[in-house]
Amino acid sequence: MNFLNRIFRAARNFLLIFGSAYLTAKLLEIFGHATASSLTTIGGFLLALYFGWDALTYKGVIKSSVADVKTDAANLKKLARGFDPEHYINLKKGIFLGLDGNRKPVYYPQHVIDKNHIEILGESGVGKSSLAGVLLSQLAAAGEAVVVFDPKPDRQLPGVLARMGEKYGYPVALIDLRPGNGPQLNPFHGCRPDQTEELLQVALDLGKTGDAGVDFYRGGDREATSWIAQAAEPGADIRELISVASQDERITEKENLWREIRQLGRVQALHTSHGLDLADALTRPGVVYVMGSTTRLEVVAAQKLILQRVLQLLEDRADQSRPVAMFLDELKYILSPAALRAAGTIRDRNAHLIFAHQSLGDLDDCPGLNPRAVRGAIWGNSGLKFVYKMLDAATARELEAITGQASAEVSSVTRSSQGESVSRRVEKQAHMPSHVFTHLPKPESGEASVGVIIGRGPAGFLSTRWLRSGPTPEPVIVPAPGAEPPPNADAPVTTLEDDQEHSDERQADPEDADAAQPAGPTPAPSATAADLSDLLRDLSRPR
Repeated sequence: MNFLNRIFRAARNFLLIFGSAYLTAKLLEIFGHATASSLTTIGGFLLALYFGWDALTYKGVIKSSVADVKTDAANLKKLARGFDPEHYINLKKGIFLGLDGNRKPVYYPQHVIDKNHIEILGESGVGKSSLAGVLLSQLAAAGEAVVVFDPKPDRQLPGVLARMGEKYGYPVALIDLRPGNGPQLNPFHGCRPDQTEELLQVALDLGKTGDAGVDFYRGGDREATSWIAQAAEPGADIRELISVASQDERITEKENLWREIRQLGRVQALHTSHGLDLADALTRPGVVYVMGSTTRLEVVAAQKLILQRVLQLLEDRADQSRPVAMFLDELKYILSPAALRAAGTIRDRNAHLIFAHQSLGDLDDCPGLNPRAVRGAIWGNSGLKFVYKMLDAATARELEAITGQASAEVSSVTRSSQGESVSRRVEKQAHMPSHVFTHLPKPESGEASVGVIIGRGPAGFLSTRWLRSGPTPEPVIVPAPGAEPPPNADAPVTTLEDDQEHSDERQADPEDADAAQPAGPTPAPSATAADLSDLLRDLSRPR
């Protein structure tokens, strides 16, 4: 905003405020309130003077840094004034993202969001999850299926999505993979043998590493997963897969594989043959929220397994009319080689990914993945980037290069005995210098998060803030294993809406269940009851 525009805005503000106060004072004078009239005139003048001066000195939209670090930091701090994002949400206008540098709402058409992978960068506590809450709640309200992977469970985001779900009428299903939670889903339900094999390989990190010695043993482990998948019944859960493996000496002799698959079996959330139906959840609006861990290795493995199962379902679904949004927070704990390959093709399945991480260093720190491949799939494949405060200089310099350059007029004054001469020239300067990203304000109490949005036109500033949060929903727990019907590939699978209905039917019709049991020969179990009991006891023993 140039100086003349600021003068115009200051004069407009002054005249509007003082004019209103003057007219009010005249009305009060007419009705005999002389004292009130005088106070109104004085107050209106002072108020008009304040807002006029604020318009004259406020920089408005900060397009780039053409001054020094101190000036930029002071200007950016002005953009952190708090606001209520829910006030601006209007799906008819588009997906609300935040306020721009001029404190005006920014809306993107839904198709722009759907056609781009999105990357959210910034150090801890700068507001990455606040943007995710605003964005994901609107996508679910607009009819999309949303899947959230949260390895470091956020204290507010589940409650935000649940409260907005109550407001807009979409369901939120919470899956908590951490210890202490009961059975919740069977990611192997509906899998073909080749898909079960792939899920086990992803969960157990059996991909090639490029090290001939390591790959030799991993090749044998991958072959063993195919034996498990071929021998297991369709839809077998993790307990049944372990039971099948326990009967094959070729598998138990592979000590590392056998140990790792038993560790995966310790995730109690997977101890069910039914539970939440992921395939069904992807066909309707709503949120599936997967809580995980960054420290427990068996939970990290389960996170990767569920992500890969979602990708398989997206690949196989016949009806791709419903968009699917997947939010991957702290992605280095979720990514696998198979998931990385899918990131390049998933948009063809009407699905898009939203990545959140702290800096480019996180992309170099994904275990078992080639750093260059990760950068290409995520950094180079995300059409929209939202960047908050970060102190990583290398990432800040790359962002400066991405945002490009802007023309700026530079003046120089030369003094001599004959006087002064002023010369002006146009120079190219960084549109968003690297110090802007390192000096973005970190939100304090009640303040908005200030970031930079890149990817749709010239980079600009964006203020975002948390939506109000409600109670965190409870995990979708299914009945205890002893109360479940026998594992059967033809058994109905519980969905988001009929979970309680099926549970009620099982409790209401005990006679029907007893009558149906002797109707035919009982299928031969894959292991004796004693063997399975010993195996489950071994899984629950502290390690």
